[in-house]
Amino acid sequence: MGEHLAAVLTERGSIGLRRVSTPRIGPLDVLVRVLATGICGSDLATYRGSHPYKRPPVVLGHELCGVVEQVGAEVADLRPGALVCSAAFSPCDSCAQCARGATNLCPDRENLCHLGWDGSFAELVLLRRNMVFELPDGIDPEAGAMAEPLSIAAHAARLAGPLVERSVAVVGAGGIGLCCALVARRHGAASVVCTDLGPAKEELARRAGATAYVDGLEGGPCDGVLAELPDGADVTFVASGHTGALDQAAGVTRLGGTVVVVSYFDRPHEFSANPLVSAELSVRFSALSTAEDFREVIGWLATGELDPTPLISHRYQLAEAAAAMEALGTQRGVGKVMMRCDGGRAERSTA
Repeated sequence: MGEHLAAVLTERGSIGLRRVSTPRIGPLDVLVRVLATGICGSDLATYRGSHPYKRPPVVLGHELCGVVEQVGAEVADLRPGALVCSAAFSPCDSCAQCARGATNLCPDRENLCHLGWDGSFAELVLLRRNMVFELPDGIDPEAGAMAEPLSIAAHAARLAGPLVERSVAVVGAGGIGLCCALVARRHGAASVVCTDLGPAKEELARRAGATAYVDGLEGGPCDGVLAELPDGADVTFVASGHTGALDQAAGVTRLGGTVVVVSYFDRPHEFSANPLVSAELSVRFSALSTAEDFREVIGWLATGELDPTPLISHRYQLAEAAAAMEALGTQRGVGKVMMRCDGGRAERSTA
């Protein structure tokens, strides 16, 4: 059993390059050499010590694209050298939820970056076969790494219902919010209005296909969205966990419209239920994604119908994991932060 380099979170707020033991491969495992890996808000929460269950020491990362290095003895349908992406968890494949295809709701799933299972901020990552998806040759590794957050947005869009010619609001223009905007436009939304804090987010929102951007620092974000969508949005995606996010969603959604909550919240939040009741809003909560969502996203990437790479605002090398975390946590105008684990391109900022 050899060693490889990984960015290890050793304690809250402290992450750095270390040599770690390469795990032994099991019969249903896939060892992947990581090319590119995105940083998720949940990685930042773990780095800051606010994640509900992930704790250091751990190797973070679950948004990845890489090349299969080795497969387990019982993996017959995946070859070494294949380009792949991955879900953030491995479902049990035996419960009622898995049987109906709702693997995102599997109560016995195992999660990357938890209970000793190291993630993709590394040269190598060990995955289970049932969480790995093959990509067509030639896909940009950075686009492949974004298949996972795009699948989250695709799942949320599926819960929202048909989006063709509908108006959409997106509360929060972080990584997932931008993916929601991109997916909504891919599904034919007539208009997409994103709201966030500060003018630097506008360019990223426009890259995601937003038809308008509302800066919450300039006044009431609800008034700004309603100025763009006077009747309110048909569908509102909540992709931010800030206090008041649900109240804001209720304020910008049309009577009888739909709110889809994609974000997780780092603490209990109070919100006013009466506006939701009075407007007869449908509120859906969207968790993770399924194989069906991944297949949809991979199909878009394969045909070139969707290119998520313009949403990448910052690029770093694996050895610069601490700087990458700080950029996501402190800088304005941050979209997707990407780390290259193969020595590929790494410009500090493209925003």
